[in-house]
Amino acid sequence: MHRDRRSVLKALAATAAATATGLSATLSASQPKTPDLRRRHDAMPWQADDFVGRIGVNVHLAQKGTVYDRYFESSILPAIEDLAIMQIRQGVYSPAPGITDVLYGRMRDLTRMGRRFSVVCNDPSDQYVTTPPSALPRIHDLCGGAIDIVEGGNEPALLADPVRNPTLSWLHQRALHETVRRDLPGSRIAVASPSYIQGNIALARPLAGFTERSNLHPYPGMEHPETRGPGRLGGFREAMMPVCGAVDSIITETGYHTALATASAHLPVAEPIRARYMPRLLLFAYLAGMRRTYLYELRSSFGRGDADPESAFGLLTHDGGQTATYRAVKRLIALFSGPRAAGRSPPVARAAPFRITTAGDHQDVQGAAFRRGDGVVLLPLWLGVPGWDPATRTARAPVERRLRLEDGVGRNAVVAHRFDDEGDVRAEPVALDGGTGEIRVSDRLTVLEFAA
Repeated sequence: MHRDRRSVLKALAATAAATATGLSATLSASQPKTPDLRRRHDAMPWQADDFVGRIGVNVHLAQKGTVYDRYFESSILPAIEDLAIMQIRQGVYSPAPGITDVLYGRMRDLTRMGRRFSVVCNDPSDQYVTTPPSALPRIHDLCGGAIDIVEGGNEPALLADPVRNPTLSWLHQRALHETVRRDLPGSRIAVASPSYIQGNIALARPLAGFTERSNLHPYPGMEHPETRGPGRLGGFREAMMPVCGAVDSIITETGYHTALATASAHLPVAEPIRARYMPRLLLFAYLAGMRRTYLYELRSSFGRGDADPESAFGLLTHDGGQTATYRAVKRLIALFSGPRAAGRSPPVARAAPFRITTAGDHQDVQGAAFRRGDGVVLLPLWLGVPGWDPATRTARAPVERRLRLEDGVGRNAVVAHRFDDEGDVRAEPVALDGGTGEIRVSDRLTVLEFAA
């Protein structure tokens, strides 16, 4: 959330130190160090519906006078529906008549649209507002029961009072967990840890037994999603293990900003590169095992110009315009949702088997097979390499590699959906001869579609 990101920027140096360790086993598997000549994609495929269902976005529905307040009906609700994002992250507060009525009314509007929430409950170390755990049952009712995740504090400032604040955060987290398990036993709510920034993690007290999800804010900065540098996703996850133990992880804030004139330590990328990176980020996080990935944020909270990162994170601009990244995320979700979302094709009762192999140099090639509800198999492929030069703050030209595609079913063609830097997707047929043909893989996402 934007009021706490100043502490994130101050902690970037600590982030580099905390994340400079080796790759995790999962991410190492997805980033081969040497080329492999053949790669089979016919193991148990991921479910496209599950991928779509894990994508979320941050909103700020309680702050009066903001774009989220003034344009909730005219911009925020329509954008959430247009994107078809199902998961929403929002801070919650003690219900108070005349004060929180608007917030919970808006959350119920989203519940009626089928949306689910991760709710942030700040602890007493927060200088603005605290959410007492005892309020959770009433908050759950006011949200229409649509809470999937209860989070501890958003980026608690442990360093602000190293003696007092770690204990306040720990006590609050324990009370959250006890309240959810005692007072909401049938809700299936997962309790997530506070989202400690890297510079504060060393002060955090162990939360094993009080959390089912470690809560990450792995902003890559100017790095590409698959980076092995300071912004490496695996490093953020590993840094939280001493606090949370070996639990699953969620990403409750991530993304890129485009404030190219900033002097901040949180470096930018240009909008075309952000549009190139964001579909890759969502797929990479999913394949790395993240149970949720919430993009920051739906609409830029401020309009303070090209030097202010907080004015340039939104999928929508501060003025409400669609960015190229907005279009790229929308098209990714639509492709993986398939025609069932529009009621044009029922799900298949029994999916046909498939045998797909790619052959050639797979260095930096990312991807895995997904099956949609209509039986279609999707194979997203991309090169996990940087497209941005941080020294010159300019885009690098897309790079490309050719692989041989072998379809064991013997199709004579597949469809390649090619994402570009404007957020558009071009569908083109790829001819196969006896099930074999050549495909182009780029650092711009390509999704191959194999008919059911």
